[in-house]
This record gives sequence, C-alpha cells and structure tokens, in this order.
Amino acid sequence: MIQYFKDEILQSVSKQRKKTLWIYLGIILGVYLAISVATFVWYLTLPYGSPTVSVIKGIQYPATALFVIASFIYLSIPYKRVNKFYKLCKHVKTGLREKCSGKFFEYDANLTQKDGVDCKSLVFIEWNKYKNKPFERSVLVFYELPFPEIPEGAMVEYVTQGNVLVEYEIIEEKQDKQTQED
Repeated sequence: MIQYFKDEILQSVSKQRKKTLWIYLGIILGVYLAISVATFVWYLTLPYGSPTVSVIKGIQYPATALFVIASFIYLSIPYKRVNKFYKLCKHVKTGLREKCSGKFFEYDANLTQKDGVDCKSLVFIEWNKYKNKPFERSVLVFYELPFPEIPEGAMVEYVTQGNVLVEYEIIEEKQDKQTQED
C-alpha cells in the first residue's frame, strides 16, 4: 500500500498551529499587554486630578479596540483554518478506517469542504451490493497536496477515514487493446 496521508503532514500542521498561536501571543497580545502595563504605570505615577489622564485614556481605548479587532481577525481567519486542518489530520490519523476497492474514474479538482478544510476528490466506480448496481464515490484528498498518480480505469484498493484518502494500492491497471493483442 502506498501511504498518501503521512505522519509528516500532521507534524507539519502541528508546528504551523503552534507557530500561529505563538505569533498571536507574542505579537498581538504582547504589544497590547506592554501598552496596557505602560499606561497603567504611567497612570499610577500621576498626581490626583491630573489632566494627563485624558491622554492615557486616548492611548488605552484605541489600543484596546485595535487589540479586539486584530484578535478577532487573526483568530477567526488564519488560526481557525490551521486549527481545523490540524483537527482533521489528527482525526484521519487516529480514527476508524474503511477499506474499499473500485475502478478509478477521474480526478475532480473542484473545491470541496470537509470540516472546514479545502479538499479535491478522486472519483471511483464501486459496486453497491445492496442495490446491485455501480455508483460513483468521491474520495477526498487535501487541496494542497497533489493528486496521487492513478491511471484511468485502474482497479484500486484504498483505505479512507471519514472519506479522506489515507493509503491506496493499484491492484490492476487497465490494459490497452494494443498490449492485449501483443
């Protein structure tokens, strides 16, 4: 079996997730806390009833508003995407797997979302034993990764977890008429 989903993907996403969180904690939260501590210390050193309090408020209020906006944007876009990708990768690594076989039909590069993660699909023709007829099954692969090289019409045995491709094996390739005649 050829491993399509490798442990290195989960490790890479885990590092990216930690890096994204540390950027948030180090830059956005760090700068805000530094401004807040500085303005608080400055406020404590002022005499009672000083007119400079309005300057401190003029610094602290916009800093707080910018912190809330930056946190909302940063945590809702980059961190949320990385975190969803991490959760899906962790689930693919540890979840229950299903082994199937089918004839490879085509690559489908259309964008599909699985738990908030961008995916593309491989389309297989499988036999439905309950309805006694073939049907098309789309198996998802991560959008950032290239499609696995599977010849069209090849019989493939593959392992999925939550309909995401984990590993595959080409059982038999479709033979052309010329090679059959030779």
